Amino acid sequence: MTVDVGVCIPDMERIGSFATLAHQIGFKGIAVTGLMNQPFSYLTDGITVYRRENLTGKGISSLRNQIERVRRNTPIVAVQVGSIDATNWAVENRRVDLLTLDPAKDHKLRETTACLASTSSIALEIQIAPLLNTSGLHRSRILKAYREALVTAVDAEMGIVLSSGATHPMGLRSPLAMMHIGMLLGIDRTLAERAVYELPTYIIERSLKRSSPEFVSPGVEIIRRGENP
Repeated sequence: MTVDVGVCIPDMERIGSFATLAHQIGFKGIAVTGLMNQPFSYLTDGITVYRRENLTGKGISSLRNQIERVRRNTPIVAVQVGSIDATNWAVENRRVDLLTLDPAKDHKLRETTACLASTSSIALEIQIAPLLNTSGLHRSRILKAYREALVTAVDAEMGIVLSSGATHPMGLRSPLAMMHIGMLLGIDRTLAERAVYELPTYIIERSLKRSSPEFVSPGVEIIRRGENP
């Protein structure tokens, strides 16, 4: 199952057009932000839509309150790279799935943050929409910011996820195209394949497992015995 975990659909009325094109170009699922109350929903054209929440706010208190509110019912929880204290708190928390880089802002992925994220199994998300929607010097700056962040993530053995960041259906790209964009950004083919085909699905499956009543903590689950063990 291949999932684009960074689709920015403006409203649920347009979800059909996104899902149809996503299915046509090779995806089995998409994750959308702020439009769903349930963890996931099945659509008739073979696409599963997952709930995603982007946590906002500069302070630790704000992030803590948001995580408490959404974590149990949300397969994808993302935090944008921001102030050192808030970002490091988020990646140490272990209830965050993705650390997202906004190339339009000055915040960079620091080595210490990447190491903490690696220990907590939190992946760096790179959205390709900023590359597709810019040109010239602006695009060059985005390329530089993404490449620097990817070098830091790879050195820290932090997971990497590539997503579209699409705000309209034509902003979607096939899994193969996104893999090649990852290679253009400087990661090798194996990492690029994993960033598109493997890690997004693994993160969703891990989150859904953690939300089950049987889950206690990583590696600890309640096993219910039947009448005939």
